[in-house]
Amino acid sequence: MAGIDLAQTGYENYYQMLSDNIRMNAYREAIFKSVKAGDVVVDLGAGTGLLGIWAIQAGASKVYAIEKTDAIHLAKEIARANNCLNKIEFINKNSMEVELPERANVLVSETLGSFGIDENTIQFTADARERFLRDDGVVIPSSIELFVAPVDDARAYNKIDFWRHIPDIDFSPAFELFSKKIMVESISPESLLSAPVAIGKIDFTQAMDEVFQARVYMQMHKAGNLHGVAAWFCVNLYNDIQINTSPDNPLTHWRQAFFPFENPIEVINKDVLDWMVAVGAKEENSDDTQIHYEYRCTQLKNEQRPVSDGHIGRNEKCPCGSGRKYKKCCMR
Repeated sequence: MAGIDLAQTGYENYYQMLSDNIRMNAYREAIFKSVKAGDVVVDLGAGTGLLGIWAIQAGASKVYAIEKTDAIHLAKEIARANNCLNKIEFINKNSMEVELPERANVLVSETLGSFGIDENTIQFTADARERFLRDDGVVIPSSIELFVAPVDDARAYNKIDFWRHIPDIDFSPAFELFSKKIMVESISPESLLSAPVAIGKIDFTQAMDEVFQARVYMQMHKAGNLHGVAAWFCVNLYNDIQINTSPDNPLTHWRQAFFPFENPIEVINKDVLDWMVAVGAKEENSDDTQIHYEYRCTQLKNEQRPVSDGHIGRNEKCPCGSGRKYKKCCMR
C-alpha cells in the first residue's frame, strides 16, 4: 500500500458511494445478470475497481479498468487482495486517450452525478461505446431519465445567501460564484411547489448529442418562496434494474441536485416557472462539466390589485382575470 494517498483518492467520496446500499445492490445485480463466462468487460472510470472485481466474479475472463486518477493504485491493491490482479488490466489514462486491443462484451461505468449527467457522462460513455464495445455489447447503465421541480427550501438556499451576510467583509464575489453552481441537497417532497416534470431521457446504447438541453414550464400548485429547482434521475442499469433518486424514494448518496436562484421569488398557485438548462463538457476530453441555466417566473400576486372601496376604475384590469380593461370586459 506504500505510496497510496487516501486523501488524493477521495476517501470521503468513496465512502459515500460504497456505503450506499441502493447503489451497491443495483450495480452488483446488473453486473451478475449481464456478464457471462468468458466475457471481456470495460470498467470506465474504475475508481476503486469494485465493478471490475464483480465482473470477474460473474465470469469475465478479462477486465480493462480505466481510471485517470491516483485511485488506480488503490484499485490494484484491492484487486490483488481479491485474487483478481491477473485478470484486470489497469490503465491510468483519460479513457478518450486509450486504445484497446479487443472489443468488449460489456461496458460498465458509474460516472453519475446528482443531476445524473453532470460528470460529462454523455461524452465519455458515447466515446467508449463507439470505440470499445462490440456491436452486440451491453452498456451499463443503458439509459437515464431526468426530472425537475421548483422548490421552497430556505435551508438549502441559506447556504448560498450566507455569503451576502458575513460581517464587515464583502463576500459578494463568493456569492456570485456559488450561486451559479449545483448544490447536492436532501430535498423533502413537501418542499416541491409543483408536480415533477420529466425533462429528457438519454439512451446510452444509441448515438447521443454531446450537449444536453431542455426547457420546461412548471406550474405551481401552492404558494411559497421559490428558492430554486430540484433535480434528480431514474437510471436503468440493465433490463428492469433501476435506481431512482427522487425525493419520494429512499435516500442515496446522490441525494438531489439543487439549482439555486439569485433571489427567492414569492409565488402563488398557478404561477409558472420557465426554466432552461444546458449541460456539456467544460473543455475537450474533460470530465468537468459546464452547466448553464436560466429562469423567469410569473408573479400573479403582483397583478392582483386590491380594491379598498369596492370601486373598480374603468381602465383598471378586470377582476375576472381576463387581462382586459374593466370597461371592455365585465363592465360591458
